[in-house]
Amino acid sequence: IAIFVVTLIIGCGVLNGQTASSHLLTIDRITLVNALRRVAIFSPASSGLVKLRIQQNQLSIFSQDKDFSVSAKESMTCQYEGVPMSIGFKSSFLIDILNSIPSQEITIKLADPARAGVFVPTVQEENENLLMLLMPMVLND
Repeated sequence: IAIFVVTLIIGCGVLNGQTASSHLLTIDRITLVNALRRVAIFSPASSGLVKLRIQQNQLSIFSQDKDFSVSAKESMTCQYEGVPMSIGFKSSFLIDILNSIPSQEITIKLADPARAGVFVPTVQEENENLLMLLMPMVLND
């Protein structure tokens, strides 16, 4: 005789008055991919970490390899709704996601630096609901 008890609890809600994607970044996809490619060259080979610093109408991309004492930073204009934040991603994964989106402009929906970023085309194609998810990396600031 075997008795199994399985309990599953799923929660959903609003935290501190913010929805799960309360920070919205809209930017030209090609411009972002090209900047990421240039900056990612200077990221650590072991992690590929790039840091995104997002502020009102400005996105800064930063990478640093302390082993070789090299770093890179690029800034570009964007549309951003939310409080300033920094979030880190593995550059190769981020570039792959951006290359897979067919839209000229993309919207990145962020909740906080510890939660996944949701990447969607700003304008969806007809009969399509494309959405990509990327978990961030921990930043040691």
